Amino acid sequence: MSTQVYSYAYLFAPQAGTTVVVTLMSGAFSADVPAEPPNPLPSVTVTPGTTVTVYNTSEYAEGYVTITGGSGSSAFSAECHLNFLLGDADKPWALDTSGSYPNDNDTIIGAFSSGTPANIPVVQPSGASPSGVDSLYQVLDPYMVFLVDKHANGNLLFRGNVPFTAPTTANGPQSVDFDGLHAAMKAKYESQTGLSDFPAKGSYILCDICLQSTQSEGGSILWELESFGGDALSQLAARAWYPATPAAPLNAQMCNWEIEPHTAPGNDVFDWHSAQKLSTMLSATQSQPYIYYIHCASGHDRTGIVASSYLIVNRALDLKKALIQGTTIAKLPSDMAGTQLIVDCQDIDGSNKNGIDSDRSRVLMIAGIYGTTVLNIYNSQNPSSPVAAIPAEAVSSDPAYVYSEYPWS
Repeated sequence: MSTQVYSYAYLFAPQAGTTVVVTLMSGAFSADVPAEPPNPLPSVTVTPGTTVTVYNTSEYAEGYVTITGGSGSSAFSAECHLNFLLGDADKPWALDTSGSYPNDNDTIIGAFSSGTPANIPVVQPSGASPSGVDSLYQVLDPYMVFLVDKHANGNLLFRGNVPFTAPTTANGPQSVDFDGLHAAMKAKYESQTGLSDFPAKGSYILCDICLQSTQSEGGSILWELESFGGDALSQLAARAWYPATPAAPLNAQMCNWEIEPHTAPGNDVFDWHSAQKLSTMLSATQSQPYIYYIHCASGHDRTGIVASSYLIVNRALDLKKALIQGTTIAKLPSDMAGTQLIVDCQDIDGSNKNGIDSDRSRVLMIAGIYGTTVLNIYNSQNPSSPVAAIPAEAVSSDPAYVYSEYPWS
């Protein structure tokens, strides 16, 4: 039986004088897409202008890029993680109509379509200084942890990135940083609410909702699952919780909702139902507080979809406010400014209206398909008053807007 194969050709255009090695953890490289993909090649070394095809039996492939260059005291090495979007769906990177190849320190790689490259900017890593040990996956970033909603019943909803510890050996095993996550959530709760009643460890149930794809990010999900005592991705099938009943000493469980942006019919419905499910869980009264932590890999796009959609379903926010609140995080240090990390945001209401907000930043979603997903979810939730387009202020980066009050204020 023939297997559906998704593919897309990418043009690699690193700065001259550097060596770039692309390693795939899922998918494969090929000049010509076969009917059935062979075993993935472990890596490929590319030079400026090299085009390779990435393909997989899912719409995504996962990999990382290692860049080295210089010599002596000026030698450097860097690594970044990539998710390749394959197939004929909307591409997340707009084409560079200039047609020029990047040859600088600001762009390292370009998507390729019809002979025209699309430059992807380099964004400085956020969070603490790197440990010097290469990580196959990201490390918990306390700056990305943010309280999305505080329910009257004591349940809390946080967002963030993958909650991993740093490895002790290069690209070695990583596990959930339970202590670091608790500390980050406690700090954000106190700063955002002004309260000092955050529950002590062991007195709440931590519900980790992983929004990553088993097809392209299975390694990351499995390492996360192992932190909860599991050993097989099948234990998370059909959005099951593992363990089914949280117990001491962890008092924690995880599930996997494979959130996808609006790239194929049906995705929006699945994501909408996920937001409805999350809303129901937050509203349930339990014998002790339940703290829900939603995250994808970086805490940007898929996390933004779920946070914004949750606010539409649970808080009945309009589309503009839901998108802005759903992509708002705590104030970032000024050296973290980047294409998607907006440090200096402008208050859209309150006593500081039109002024720079001192407490909040924005993590704008990288592509229009993510906003389209939230738009479609909003219209599904509000069929009698649909919105035709995303309000400009919701996706503006110059300035990026924030609200002065939190959803529960």
